[in-house]
Amino acid sequence: MPKKNTMTRDAMLFLPAKIVEGLLVIACSSLYTHIFLEDTVGVFNFVNFNIQIAYLILAGWMANAATRYVGEEYHKDRGQALFSTVATIYFIILAAVSLFCVGGALLTHDPVYLGSALMFASYTLFQILNSALIQLGRMRASISLSLTSAVCKLVVAYALCGGKAGYPSPFPAIFANTLADGIAGIGAVLALSIPQLARLRFFSKPLFQKFLKYGVPLMGVSISVALLNQIDKYLVVGFFGNVQYAYYSSNNSIAAGIFTMISVGIMRGVYPAVLRGWREGGVAEAKPLLDQGVRLYLLLALPAVAGLSAVSVPLSQFLFKSGYEVGAPVIAYTALAMLFMGLTEYANKAYELEQATVHVLQNSAMAAAIKVIASILLLKTFGFVGGAMGSVVAFAAYFAITCLRVRERFLFHVPAKHLVRILVSTVLCGAAAYGATLLPVGNLARLGCAVAAGGAVYAVAIVACGEARAEFDAIAAKLRKK
Repeated sequence: MPKKNTMTRDAMLFLPAKIVEGLLVIACSSLYTHIFLEDTVGVFNFVNFNIQIAYLILAGWMANAATRYVGEEYHKDRGQALFSTVATIYFIILAAVSLFCVGGALLTHDPVYLGSALMFASYTLFQILNSALIQLGRMRASISLSLTSAVCKLVVAYALCGGKAGYPSPFPAIFANTLADGIAGIGAVLALSIPQLARLRFFSKPLFQKFLKYGVPLMGVSISVALLNQIDKYLVVGFFGNVQYAYYSSNNSIAAGIFTMISVGIMRGVYPAVLRGWREGGVAEAKPLLDQGVRLYLLLALPAVAGLSAVSVPLSQFLFKSGYEVGAPVIAYTALAMLFMGLTEYANKAYELEQATVHVLQNSAMAAAIKVIASILLLKTFGFVGGAMGSVVAFAAYFAITCLRVRERFLFHVPAKHLVRILVSTVLCGAAAYGATLLPVGNLARLGCAVAAGGAVYAVAIVACGEARAEFDAIAAKLRKK
């Protein structure tokens, strides 16, 4: 089977699992607004994204390097040197974070710091090893562990709160997230046979140096990306406090969750194929696969932006406790920002494949500066919704800067006819969904009608124009084979 078709099939079959996972994450965000006080939701969300920032800055460079080289190293010694090296670095990072958090708890008398250390440990473990599972083709293990983690975050928090509303402490959510990622992380450890492979004596200095060469520039990238992704949240907390941050972050999580499952679902099918193509034939093999990956991404991401924008108000009213709908516009702006973020990830693949990650650092640093300035100005002008508007400006700028600079290497290309077909179908999707939200029925009925109308119109349009034929053929071939 041609590589393009294989890649398309893998991406489209991996995506349903990510959709289920994304829906569970959204359900978790919804549940938390109902069982915790608004201030508590703000505190937990603040802790959660600080964990993500710490991961990006302290461990993201290693995770990226390990993902880049795990396929090569696994063929040499089943990853013995790689997993031994990664384990050693992980424990050093974890010791530093634990020391910082214990110090913070002693100085502030706030036990949230201790909970944060545990959350960081389990989150980082699963993120690193889940990427390794995917690169090694262990899709079933990755999917089952990811879904287990998502379910635990929902069920354990609810059980610890006793199903009651207005819980004042964030610790049930912190414990649920720690336990969920911890179970998934241990599952990944066992799936990769790390207890039989990793030993301190197998720590590889040459491999560590390779990690540093590839990954250290990505530390700067991680800081810049963290600013790009999260500085608006710090500013919202600083300007408006935890309650309005709860409105902002909860609505933000809907679009972010949906786009994460789209981006990750497709990229996990695309990137391994692109990487294999690069190793086998360089640009000539990798670029067509990258082009196809971007087309797949647009095929799902563009209607997602249109649909989320159309149903943002009834969606927020349905998912969250009354009052949170004031942040509904955040859903639309975040979706648009995430669209540009995903496109930039594909544009950056030329730098990553050529191991020229310093250019990613430069581009993301420029975009981060734009994000800070734009967010401050827009927050002061439009209130907390301005944080999401600043994200749109920043990620659009990041995409434009990257495209301009990466063209000297190679940049993905989507033929105009494909782009026009997808855009026209997207406009029809958004119009149908928005029209349904105006129906004189209850909120849940409006939302259901809008989702059904938008999805049906987009499906008919994209099939009628012939744009989705390859995807349907790939899925049908897989089903026939089964």
